[in-house]
Amino acid sequence: MSDPVGNTNSEQPAAAGRGRDRQILMAGLITYGIGQSLLFIIFLPLGLELDMAAWQIGTVISISNLAILFSAPFWGKTSDSWGRRTVFVVGMIGFSVGYGALALGIQAGLAGVALGLPLFLGLVAARLIYGVFAGAAQPSAQAYIADTTDEGSRAQGMALVAAAGGLGTIIGPIFAGFLAKVDPLFPMYAAAVLGLGSAVWAWFGLVEPEKHPQALQSEGTARVFRKIFPYLFGWFVVFFVFTAIQMIAGFMIDNQLGITDTDEQIAVIRNAFMFMAIITVIMQVVIMQKFKMQPKTLLRSAFIIFGIVLLILPGAASTLQLYLVFVGMGFAVSLAMPSLTAAASLTLGPQDQGVGAGLLAAAPTFGMVLGPLSMGFLYELSPVLSIQLCAAMTILTGIYFWFVQVPAAHNPAQE
Repeated sequence: MSDPVGNTNSEQPAAAGRGRDRQILMAGLITYGIGQSLLFIIFLPLGLELDMAAWQIGTVISISNLAILFSAPFWGKTSDSWGRRTVFVVGMIGFSVGYGALALGIQAGLAGVALGLPLFLGLVAARLIYGVFAGAAQPSAQAYIADTTDEGSRAQGMALVAAAGGLGTIIGPIFAGFLAKVDPLFPMYAAAVLGLGSAVWAWFGLVEPEKHPQALQSEGTARVFRKIFPYLFGWFVVFFVFTAIQMIAGFMIDNQLGITDTDEQIAVIRNAFMFMAIITVIMQVVIMQKFKMQPKTLLRSAFIIFGIVLLILPGAASTLQLYLVFVGMGFAVSLAMPSLTAAASLTLGPQDQGVGAGLLAAAPTFGMVLGPLSMGFLYELSPVLSIQLCAAMTILTGIYFWFVQVPAAHNPAQE
């Protein structure tokens, strides 16, 4: 029951954006990150066991991102009217349902209930359900952080959002290592349950931030797109390359390193993800929270570092060298991701944060659609060329940001 106007007692609503609110958002996004890591750790080897072709595996991985490409801008805009909390809850429920359906589909394939084309189409359908609804989680979380931070702390807030995925990538391999002893698919079912739990916690615990009076008077998606295009392009490149290399590395373990045992392949992929995620989280949770580095500086260096690291991959002849490449990728991505989001948010006014967050969530998924799909085909023609092309894309993007006027973050407390 609400108090009458002017009555100041213990029923005053809590302010949004406090520590507990961030914990709730982090829990949901960490679960989301666990799901992403399990997709490569568990699905990729099991897909090969099911005799799926590389292009089929790439399609199943990519198709949900195609759905997110279209759904994320819608959910970002919708969060302006429905509220950040409601849309975040929709996203986590969508994650749970879609991920559980994917696990059921894989289990049907392993049991011989569905094989060939029916299996492939069933997995695609599960990923489409996932993409349409899980695409609500990221933009609503980003818009929530934008609503509850000032310019001086925007990059740090966005770093926490980005770090959540890294934490999920750390937890995912550990999660898989323990729970896969019960059954290879048990970690995926458990992740679906965690998603549902995150939705319940957010619904009852997340404080809705105050709506801006002009929130429903956005400049329009097309104009917002033009204003933040450099950062959308940066997100596209990061995830085009990032997801393509993750898939390529999975194939390299078999073809280049000569590891053919499925359990050993899962272990190598799991370790690579874990090492990459550890450095990412250290950078985003510790280093970037302590040092307020300008997005401009980070963007002009991160992409070039990323590309240089990738040039080492074709010569990787041991698991140690593969792990070092993943660590280098984690370092570069940890600098790029929060900087792209913070720079875009600083470019926009309060009325455009929802639309902007939706576009920022869609841009990486566009890369995640094209990356595994296109590089999966190219890898079969020339493994080295596919990696070199990814390296060239990131280095050229780093050079591009030297010619972009990236906004500076000002700290009001110091003015």
